[in-house]
Amino acid sequence: MANDNVTIYLKTTINQAGESEVFEFDTTGEVLIKDGVVFLRYTEVIAGQSQTKVLFKIAGDHARLNRSGEGSTKLAFTEGQRLPAHYQTPAGQMQLETYTTTLSSQFDLTQLSGLANISYELYANDAIVGQYDILLQFSQKSSKLN
Repeated sequence: MANDNVTIYLKTTINQAGESEVFEFDTTGEVLIKDGVVFLRYTEVIAGQSQTKVLFKIAGDHARLNRSGEGSTKLAFTEGQRLPAHYQTPAGQMQLETYTTTLSSQFDLTQLSGLANISYELYANDAIVGQYDILLQFSQKSSKLN
C-alpha cells in the first residue's frame, strides 16, 4: 500500500476456557483522520496463511473492527454495551455479540500517534466464547532511512 504512514503494534490476549494466548503483530499501515474519527488500515499477513485486511474505526467511546480475508468479521465496541457482531465463514454467517468492558484511546493527531485499549467478551448463542484484550498502538513512520 503506497500510503503507509504509520507503524502499528497490535497485541491481542485471548482467554478461553482457562487458557490464555497472546498474539503480537508489527506492521505498517495507514491512518486517516476525518471529523475527529480515526481510521487505521493495514493488512495482516500470517506466515503460510492468507492475508487479512483490517480496519479499525475509533470515535470517542465507540470503536469498530472489520476484518476481511477468507472470512470476514465485523465487531462493534461501546463500553458497557452488548452489541451484535458478524462472522462470515465459508460455511455461512455466525451471529455473535460483543460486550465491551473497557474502551479507551489516546491520540496525538498532529504526530499521527496513538493507542487504544479494548477489552471485550465474545458471545455466541448467549454463551461466552472468550474474553479478549486488544492493545493497538501506532506512530508516524520515521522518514530516516535505516
